[in-house]
Amino acid sequence: MGVVAQGWLRPLVVIAMAAVMGTIVTDHLVFAQAPPPEGTWQTLAPAPTRRTEGSAATVGGKIYVVGGLTEPPLGNLMNPVVSDLVQAYDPATDSWMPKSPLPRPLHHVGIATVGNDLYVVGGFTSSLLNIWKPSAHAFRFNPDLNQWAEIPPMPTARGALAMAELGGKLFAIGGYDGVANSAAVEVFDPSSNTWSTRPSLPTPRDHLTVAVSRSRLYAIGGRLNRDPAENLSVVEVYDPFINQWSKVAGLPTARSGIAAGVIQGQIYVVGGESPRGTFRETEAYNPETDKWITMAPMPTKRHGLGVAVLSGRLYTLTGGPQPGATFSDVNEVFTPPTQQTVSFETRRASAKHVGTIMAMLATFQDAGVLPPETTPEANRLIHAIIQYQIAFMKSGSPAVKHYLTSALSAKMGDGGPQAVEQFHKEGWTSRSLEAVVEFAAARPPWERADLMEAFGEFNVSRPDFELLSQTYVKARSQLSVRGQNIHAVYGTRRKEMPGGRTREERYQRTE
Repeated sequence: MGVVAQGWLRPLVVIAMAAVMGTIVTDHLVFAQAPPPEGTWQTLAPAPTRRTEGSAATVGGKIYVVGGLTEPPLGNLMNPVVSDLVQAYDPATDSWMPKSPLPRPLHHVGIATVGNDLYVVGGFTSSLLNIWKPSAHAFRFNPDLNQWAEIPPMPTARGALAMAELGGKLFAIGGYDGVANSAAVEVFDPSSNTWSTRPSLPTPRDHLTVAVSRSRLYAIGGRLNRDPAENLSVVEVYDPFINQWSKVAGLPTARSGIAAGVIQGQIYVVGGESPRGTFRETEAYNPETDKWITMAPMPTKRHGLGVAVLSGRLYTLTGGPQPGATFSDVNEVFTPPTQQTVSFETRRASAKHVGTIMAMLATFQDAGVLPPETTPEANRLIHAIIQYQIAFMKSGSPAVKHYLTSALSAKMGDGGPQAVEQFHKEGWTSRSLEAVVEFAAARPPWERADLMEAFGEFNVSRPDFELLSQTYVKARSQLSVRGQNIHAVYGTRRKEMPGGRTREERYQRTE
């Protein structure tokens, strides 16, 4: 191929060869081999504190584990401690760090992220000797300032609820209000700082989980009256466009104390509890087919665990290994099987599509801005440049198509439509990446829920884009200092990669 396979280029050559031969390449960590059909699990750095019934969410490229119950002190074994602990896990360094504690100790809270803010709502708190007092408190956390602020309380005090972001708003679903199960569906709008209601949950329950896929919200499993002997398999879906709930295929394993995450539109449900024990089952739901399949089980069975998704992987954190108030510091991550929607398609990938990625990374290499080979940051950069190219080329979302067209037109004027056509044929060039990076600086895609949901189906998030953008800007700056133009460097590198030379140029080179 005329490529010197050294350093960073070596794994990219594997990608190119696999693509030319028709092999599907999608796993950015192990290029020559996709995950098995049932997915794989890996154990990571344990949490600093053993706990259960904490909640987790991703913000700013880190995973936050919030509140929960921690082990009681000696001499008081019947009363676990309601915790205000907040600890953040950084997958890039496989390390933990403390953060500002919750304004008050809480467990069984609802948690979700909107933009770059983390929200915690409801839960149970202590009152005299009772640790099960339902709370209506709601808080917002700013990770940049490491500060919590109280926001208007939820209309209905409840714990063991579930919460998710949909359309830039927070949906707080179900739970237990101290007397009975709640059917409340209450929605917080961060832009107006107000709460409103939606149609009630058809099956009131607690210890359920919720997940959003393809702009619809799924309420999954749970139990009645805080009793794990009354576990449910019911799954109900809320469609915001018609403002109605309906029932879909039930969870294969009835359970509660569960958690879920969405990767490429597929919903993964893990863990849970019953009187007979805890669950290690991992079951995946495909909204397009309304079917469930069984995936590789969690290495450590748990209930009351926190789950967060980052860069296409499902992180499962802490939780109780036995029914009731048991505790762990477990941190295990699930890598799902490859999904066709984010691969180079099931048909043979174009050598040009692979060659553009190789040329861009080679340009970064020439500028001296690549992270060290095989590090988490290096893997994230490869993942970002591949998956964002696929997202812009293959997404059916009108928002993504319009964003690419707007970015290229803003940079190239009347040449924008031609640049869009070229992008769909060949993928990134240094100029198209520059156009998207500069456009995003003025109109950040993460400020639009429709864009981020569409990108999320291709396994990429804000931190991935920021890493790619920062790397490009640093490369352009470093080359400029040396008197080089990034587009000229890219043009030279592109000719060395698959699909980069015309037939005449290839013929001349072999003479």
